[in-house]
Amino acid sequence: MSNLLSGEFPVLTYRNLNVQTTGSVIKAAKGQIFDLHICNQAAAIRYVKLYDKATAATSSDTPQRTYSIPASTTVSLPVTTAGIDFQLGIGIRGTTLIADNDNTAPTTNDIVVNISYL
Repeated sequence: MSNLLSGEFPVLTYRNLNVQTTGSVIKAAKGQIFDLHICNQAAAIRYVKLYDKATAATSSDTPQRTYSIPASTTVSLPVTTAGIDFQLGIGIRGTTLIADNDNTAPTTNDIVVNISYL
């Protein structure tokens, strides 16, 4: 069980205690995600959006993946050993609405993520 980029198991972890509408860069080059642990501490649904981008994503960008996280829930999303491939880079944003162009910010610390990647 190895990944396609290096043949090794994931060794890097991205941790963010406050995912917001202002995009964050997980990796500014080609990469793969192997698992996601997402906690929604809010009393309403929140959305985590992943982008194939080497710079910080904005509401003008189209996510490669969108995850709906139910209220007051932590989810673990295992990925195949091949990972989720990102050709340009790995970016992340969090919002309160599902639309790709939503820019409604979650409250501070609503969305917490831990992501294994290479």
